[in-house]
Amino acid sequence: MTGKMSMQKLLSLAAVALIALPMLGHAADVPRSDDDCAKLLERWASDPKAAPKWVIDKCKEQLTRAEPPAAAEPPPALVADTDPCSGPAAADSVLCWGPWNSLAPAAAGPDVSRQIAGVDDPETRPELSDAFDPVVIPELPLGACAPGTPCGFATIVSGVTSDGDVEDTEFGRFDLAPDGSSFGVTPRSGGQNGDEINSVPMTTNVQPRPDGYGNLRARSGPGDVQSRLIARVVQDDDGNMQLAADIWTHGTRENSRSGYFAWGTATSQAGLDSLNAGNVTASFSGPMSVNNLTTANMTVNFGASPTWTGNWVNPAWSFGAGGTLTGGNLISQPGKFTENVVGTGNFVQGALVGEAGGPRGIIHVIDVTLADQGHIRDVGLARDVISNPVIAP
Repeated sequence: MTGKMSMQKLLSLAAVALIALPMLGHAADVPRSDDDCAKLLERWASDPKAAPKWVIDKCKEQLTRAEPPAAAEPPPALVADTDPCSGPAAADSVLCWGPWNSLAPAAAGPDVSRQIAGVDDPETRPELSDAFDPVVIPELPLGACAPGTPCGFATIVSGVTSDGDVEDTEFGRFDLAPDGSSFGVTPRSGGQNGDEINSVPMTTNVQPRPDGYGNLRARSGPGDVQSRLIARVVQDDDGNMQLAADIWTHGTRENSRSGYFAWGTATSQAGLDSLNAGNVTASFSGPMSVNNLTTANMTVNFGASPTWTGNWVNPAWSFGAGGTLTGGNLISQPGKFTENVVGTGNFVQGALVGEAGGPRGIIHVIDVTLADQGHIRDVGLARDVISNPVIAP
């Protein structure tokens, strides 16, 4: 009896096993989800008996198929896609040198006159070549007037009349004592009229005029050598000359020289800096001295690169010019003359004199050849039109 029951139990257990095996095989062969596989692999890592190896392999394969494909490696950057001159080694890269603006000099020591802060070797930095371009200072035929110092220009002829043939007229520098009692003239060159001219002491007399000038009459005492000034002047409260222009004479009756002049004290550097910083535009006008029928009209545009323009008008002719202003000195540029200025060697030179708030002007000379008119040389003082006194009606 007992044996028969044991046999029946064994047969029942075998039947259950046979039914379970397909179910296990199905469950192991087809996991329910990627999450089930992940959990099974996690258990299998600590318990190798958690599932048959073929089930584990199936899960690994399933999870591998579920992972996204790895991103493709980016293609290598082309030279054209990068800026080789933007990095710290740009100065050493041949890709950054570019075309040279000028030829590099032969090997030599560094030029200490051409330095820029932070640049040790400017010759390897052609992009900075414009900063090393030399500043060309125009030639001033009569020399420069230094800011804040007395300065003047003059014509020089032989004889006592102050007038002469234009081809025999020479230019020079003119100096005047503050009280008008003496003057000096230095010819532009040794030339036909000799060396420096120095007046003898003179007594002076100044009479007021309705146009804001004073009439200066200065003359030396008895003697063979005589000096004389006949000029329009502007004085300060102490009687010192600030502006002056017109006639000078010096010498003996047999050997004299004379001419016309324009004189003042060149505008100080502080005054020039103020005008340039304010980008001021100033206009000036006045008669020339050799031919007082000629009127000069000049405009100066101050700023970082100050320039000027002007025209000179006479009943018989006129011409225009323009140029640059350097340290208060005006000089014409050849391309700025009007078309009726012909030939070579033409120039206009001048200097700004006086200070803002006081009498101010431009002393200058003109040396031009005009078509159908010929050669003209003259000297003049053009006053600041703003500072000229206004006469009430």
